[in-house]
Amino acid sequence: MRKYGEWGNLSGEENPVHLEQVIRLPGQQYDKESGLYYNRHRYYNPGQGRYITQDSIGLSGGLNPYTYPLNPVVNIDPLGLVNINLFPENQYIHDIADHITIPGVFTVGVHGSPLYVEDASGNPVDVKKLADMIRKDRNYRKGKPIKLISCNTAKGGEGSFASQLAKELNVNVTGPDTLWSVWWENDNSGIPQMDSVLTAPTDSQPWTRGHPTVLDEKDRGNWVTFGPDGNEISSVKSELRSPQR
Repeated sequence: MRKYGEWGNLSGEENPVHLEQVIRLPGQQYDKESGLYYNRHRYYNPGQGRYITQDSIGLSGGLNPYTYPLNPVVNIDPLGLVNINLFPENQYIHDIADHITIPGVFTVGVHGSPLYVEDASGNPVDVKKLADMIRKDRNYRKGKPIKLISCNTAKGGEGSFASQLAKELNVNVTGPDTLWSVWWENDNSGIPQMDSVLTAPTDSQPWTRGHPTVLDEKDRGNWVTFGPDGNEISSVKSELRSPQR
């Protein structure tokens, strides 16, 4: 049995048969010569709670390319590599967005509005700046469709942020025309249970409606997709979904 500190450092071990075990938290591999943890894309120092190698996605993961999640109990980075996620790391929504994977689609998690989005510090990010971040991301390929996991980025139709981003990148871009709401249930320690999380574009707000099983039709939003010319090409009514499926 092994015990770990909150930053992944080995703090105790019961190993009566003296078997060598190199796996560390969270799924990292211990390098005996350096004392560091190998994380596929970079090396992590558990004593400092910091990576010693820059994040290969650059500033897309945050302004400090060496940082480890500010809440390691909730936020994880099992590969040492994540997609663009501009939600603040101290918000549970950051970890929830990290669990959203759509094959063949480049997803961006970000606080949004009809005209702009925000970085992790709450500063406005315009269409050209986000487009530049997407182009520079190692996981993005030219022509790949984009989905904005955000609030209101498709609100306003062809003048919306999602529409303008589609024109800027010359690709299909999808976003919600309402709030993007998130519900979850906590365990006994107050930590969100990931398997309880539900999300949907809707103006039904979690803190007023509780944990829903169906959406109120009057508040139900749409996932709106804009083509490379910025014109709307589809609108799909929202459904409650788990980010893990």
